[in-house]
Amino acid sequence: MYWRGLVSVAVCWVVVAVSAQRQNQEQLKIEVLSRSGVCNSQAVTGDKVQVHYTGRLVDGTIFDQSRPRGEPFEFRLGSGQVIKGWDRGLEGACVGESRRLTIPPHLAYGSKGAGGVIPPDATLIFEVELVQLPDKVVLAEEQPLRRPDPSHQQPSAPSQLVVQTLVRPPICSPVTRRGDTLTVHYTGQLVDAKKFDSSVDRGEPFVFQLGQGSVIPGWEEGMEGMCVGESRLLVVPPHLAYGKKGAGGVIPPDATLIFTIQLLNIN
Repeated sequence: MYWRGLVSVAVCWVVVAVSAQRQNQEQLKIEVLSRSGVCNSQAVTGDKVQVHYTGRLVDGTIFDQSRPRGEPFEFRLGSGQVIKGWDRGLEGACVGESRRLTIPPHLAYGSKGAGGVIPPDATLIFEVELVQLPDKVVLAEEQPLRRPDPSHQQPSAPSQLVVQTLVRPPICSPVTRRGDTLTVHYTGQLVDAKKFDSSVDRGEPFVFQLGQGSVIPGWEEGMEGMCVGESRLLVVPPHLAYGKKGAGGVIPPDATLIFTIQLLNIN
C-alpha cells in the first residue's frame, strides 16, 4: 500500500493526467507540500523507497498510518507492490519531500474496496514523506569501472522464512487458520526485483485453501494469522519454494522468492 523537509515551500498543485480506461475518469492529483532546499536524489522506477504516510478517506477518516508503528514503510517503486496511485504519484519525489496524493478508485482498490476499512469506489488521500532511498538505482554509465574482485561472494540465501507485515487494519478479526479458503492478490519477484507473476496484473484474485498443499510451503507458513485487508511481505528461501528444480522456466533453481500478498477475503 503506509517530515524531514528542511525548507517548506508554498503549496503548489500538480495535476497528473492519468491514462483512463474510459472518458470522464478521475485523475490522480499530486500536491507538493514541502521540499528540501537541495534535491540531490529523486525517486525513479526501480528504486527501493522508504516513506512515512497517513491515509485518509475523503471525509477525513484515517484508515492507516506508518508513524505509530515507529518505522517507515519500504517498497520497490514501480514494481506493483503498492497501489498504482503510489507507483505513479511518487515518481520524481526528492528525499525529504512531502506530497499529498489524491487517488481515484481505479488507481486504488476499485469497486471491491479493502478489508472492510476502505469502502468500494473510494477516493483515497495520502500524505507521503519520502524519507530515504536506501539503494538508489545507478545507471550503468554512471558506475565507475572496476576490476573483478576475486574475494567477492554472493550472499547466501536466507535459511528461514522472513515474514514482514506491511499494512494491518486497526481491527483484525477473524484471522486465517489452516483449512480456510482465502482470496488474495499477490506479486512475486526474484531477489533482483524481476517480477515473475502477479494476480494484480491479471486483474483476478487468487483463491486457495490454506494448509492443503495447494501452494508452496512458504505461503502455507507465512499466511497463518492474517486478517482481511492485511498485506505481508514474504521472503521465501528455496527449500520452502521450488528448491533445486525451479519452476516453469521462470523461476531458476535454488531461487529465493519475494512475495507481496494482500488478503482480500476469508471464505
